Amino acid sequence: MQISVINDCFDEDARIRQISRAGSLFQGASVNCFAVRSELEAAGLLVDALDAFEDREGVILLNVAPRNGEAKKWKNGTPFGYFWHKRTLVVSSVDGLVLSLCKKLNLIKEFYLLDIEDVLDFISVEEMAIETKERIAKTQFRSFDFLPRVADWVWRKYDLPRHLYDLSEIKDISDSVWFVDNFGNIKTTLVGEDYAFQNGEKVSVSLGGKKRKMEFYERLKDLPDKQIGIVQGSSGIGRKRFLEIIHQGDNVAKKFGIESGDSVKI
Repeated sequence: MQISVINDCFDEDARIRQISRAGSLFQGASVNCFAVRSELEAAGLLVDALDAFEDREGVILLNVAPRNGEAKKWKNGTPFGYFWHKRTLVVSSVDGLVLSLCKKLNLIKEFYLLDIEDVLDFISVEEMAIETKERIAKTQFRSFDFLPRVADWVWRKYDLPRHLYDLSEIKDISDSVWFVDNFGNIKTTLVGEDYAFQNGEKVSVSLGGKKRKMEFYERLKDLPDKQIGIVQGSSGIGRKRFLEIIHQGDNVAKKFGIESGDSVKI
């Protein structure tokens, strides 16, 4: 079984702790940790991970939860919750945009919100000492101390205290760039199925606030060399695949100075 960790804590110390903790709880599972720089990147990686799992068993642990700014309203950072997509369990922080692409693509049917202290109170003292519970409730590294543990409890069908979360509380996602890959290709939050472009059709695109004309191509191989175009990308799930902006043979993000979070309009 695969455990995929998506987190904005990705230095070597953070990685080894998260991988080791998840692997010790889900013995025999393969565990990998994937770095993100923003909630938006996490949202896209989550969709791609669910697509990769297909109908197989797996767990995704996602946390992008700063303690500054708006996050000050929580006792110790944004709450966690979970949902199931087929046989894959996703346990995630709930604030910001991390669940917004899943909401857009209707991948979440029911989301259950957890209160860390209520969950810890539910766990017997035979399984976890009171001193450990008190430390976990106040920890600054919840991705290590709480997230994999609660995933293990949900996976083992513990009847944890939970609340059904109103999906309307999940933020709607804007039309934007969610990722720039290592080739400089720009992955957008726009779903190709929503536009029904014809191969070679001219499209007016506003990227980072600047309008440009480019042609649409269903496949990367059809985009002529040295030309910038909009292509039906591989990221996404099922028939819902995200549009990408690509400079065939070159780095379009570098050329236009584009980063994840920049706006894109068609």
